[in-house]
Amino acid sequence: MKKNNKVLHTLAEHLTIGARIALRCRDVGCSHYDIAKCCNVTERTVYNWCKSKSIPELRYIPSLCFILHSQISWLVSGRMDKYQWVDEFPIGFFDFLVSIRNINIENRGDVLRSVFEMAMTLHFSINNSAHKKHNFNCFVDKEPTHKVHKFKCFMNRVTTNSPFHHVEEVKHEVQENLTFSGRFNIRKLELGLSNKGISLFCGVSEKTVYNWGKGKSLPTIMQFPALCSILDADMSWLVTGCCDLPQWIGMTPTELKVMLDNLNRLPSRTVNQIYLSVSVIVHELDTIN
Repeated sequence: MKKNNKVLHTLAEHLTIGARIALRCRDVGCSHYDIAKCCNVTERTVYNWCKSKSIPELRYIPSLCFILHSQISWLVSGRMDKYQWVDEFPIGFFDFLVSIRNINIENRGDVLRSVFEMAMTLHFSINNSAHKKHNFNCFVDKEPTHKVHKFKCFMNRVTTNSPFHHVEEVKHEVQENLTFSGRFNIRKLELGLSNKGISLFCGVSEKTVYNWGKGKSLPTIMQFPALCSILDADMSWLVTGCCDLPQWIGMTPTELKVMLDNLNRLPSRTVNQIYLSVSVIVHELDTIN
């Protein structure tokens, strides 16, 4: 389905959110049906979003970003984050992330490390038994005899010539377990803000701000940038409880970088089998619980 598996945006503040959605649909080869299924809305609703006849509610933004391989800040405001992932994501990677959302944030990183390390170990073992040569230096220690390949946790290996740069400290703690109102109230309390001050800054009534804090309503997309500004909050964190993709997965940016580099070296069939295996296990465990 996906034709372009890069998350790469250009400044698009001049576009409406509908135009940005339509742009990403084209870039990743995503249909209205795909979006409707992911967001649990009708195709007509998606059509109206793309034609700017209506604006998505805030609750649909995380799902939209998943299916469109997009960043929340860009989709909502047209502005780019301080950094962008310019790496190729393996085909199906974002669909795979949707399938593991039920794993607790504390365990996601460990699950992914274990599964991918196991998959790589099996991949090398099979290839070595068939006397095939593959260059996966990030995973294999170069022993003089070339007979023993010791597999260590590949997530901790860093490629020295990588163009990837990112500050590994994030602005907020993970608060995925809280609702939007919970995160809103945390920032409001930390900064000592009043409902009146927020209402004046965002151009809404105090009653509206009160409802945000009580979980009775959500800000609109148009109100959200101003709200993030006065709360000094990362937009992705305020919507989802996580600042960025590495934090959501439970890995450092370096770990994710190395994982993506090496996944892209695997045959697509192997990668799909990894996705399928993890998805099945997660589904079974979720059913049992």
